[in-house]
Amino acid sequence: MDTNGNPKTEVHAQDRRIAELRKAVQAAFPAKAYTGRVTCYDDELCSELRQDQAILEEDQDIFRALKGRKWTEVPKQLIENLPDGHALLSDDAFPVFLPAWLCRALDDLDGQNEVRNFVVFAFSPRYDKVPDMTDHVLHRLQLLNLEQRRVLRLLLVEFTERGTPPFVRSLAAKAVTLIDTLR
Repeated sequence: MDTNGNPKTEVHAQDRRIAELRKAVQAAFPAKAYTGRVTCYDDELCSELRQDQAILEEDQDIFRALKGRKWTEVPKQLIENLPDGHALLSDDAFPVFLPAWLCRALDDLDGQNEVRNFVVFAFSPRYDKVPDMTDHVLHRLQLLNLEQRRVLRLLLVEFTERGTPPFVRSLAAKAVTLIDTLR
């Protein structure tokens, strides 16, 4: 609310922050067609002789949707169906396509958003897991350049303030702390 008790001013400021975050994502993650390795199963997915192998359906979906595309061309339906699909990406493809998930995480910020939750989970320390997955999280963070990590941090800070359940806000705060260790 503004000084006159008008909630529209606060909503407008929040909308402006989200628009600025989207611009920051676009600036930090250039949209270039990607022809490299999308998943760890690319060789099997490209080979006609190996098409009958038991490859996870999600990997096939990711491979088909992203091969030769820009992050701005990632179908929203793919992200909705695979809110954690960025975890299936090869190390080279991860920084190329992560922004598609980041932008979707900014949608409907005050509503339910599984993509947002999975983005927060992906960058939170995993000390409570057996085995401890924090090294994997750190590895993924290190695949991003400094500007990309800065933008990711800005998004996570936003998620600590609104748009997520309390336990997810807590994880977002831990993810921010983890990113800060890499500076």
